Amino acid sequence: MPRIGHDVPMKAYDHISKMLEKAAGDDGIVSREDADKLVSDLRKDGRGTEALAARNLFKMIDARDQGKGARVTGYDLDKTRGFVEQKMLENRDDNRNGFSQAEIAKMSPTGRALVELGQMLEVEKTGGRVAHRTPELGMEHIAKMLNEAGGPDKIVSRDDRDELLDGLYREGRGTEALAASYFFNFVDHRDYKMGARVTAEDLSKACDYAKDKLLLNKDLNKNGYSQDEIAKFSTTAKAFLHVGQMIEAGIIKADD
Repeated sequence: MPRIGHDVPMKAYDHISKMLEKAAGDDGIVSREDADKLVSDLRKDGRGTEALAARNLFKMIDARDQGKGARVTGYDLDKTRGFVEQKMLENRDDNRNGFSQAEIAKMSPTGRALVELGQMLEVEKTGGRVAHRTPELGMEHIAKMLNEAGGPDKIVSRDDRDELLDGLYREGRGTEALAASYFFNFVDHRDYKMGARVTAEDLSKACDYAKDKLLLNKDLNKNGYSQDEIAKFSTTAKAFLHVGQMIEAGIIKADD
């Protein structure tokens, strides 16, 4: 894969910084409640990697400013930009020629989330209809990851789910983690009897159900999803959509 330029994660940092500043409201101070609401809103919108980056960056700034009366402001966000650029990102680029995949793998979860988000921002499209296949790609990718998490017996326990999610979060893959968490819970809830378990068959049936009830029935005119129709998606469906868009953009591979 080609190297990733330094500007890619920094564009993501600026994107998150602007959202945190906007979340602060009129007083210009980002409280923990403000940050928590932003993260919650992003997760509800299926934007797991943005939520991960926003949560981690706020926590990092908040932890570095522990003095009496400490607060997170736009000034703090601007000041932290240089630290993120130099200490979290550029010091991983051994040859100063952009980040290789091996170098990205050595970044913190926050750094890796910024790389993924920056790539997504570069290819993000606004407006226009979205093909049915896009969120379906995301759904199939998530179902495959859950199935593989079950190991040889193809039975996915809650411990298997948690191990998968922990690994994804460590890699900065917040949107895939969000989609996997919600979809597992969706499947688990459908089979709630004592001793129930999530199997490959359960995942396959859930995909058929989700394709029909969470996705296709939202397309009233059967001509692709409009932005208004996407706005009515569930969190799970929105996460599938974002994962599918990353697959189509080559940011993540469907056969990973």
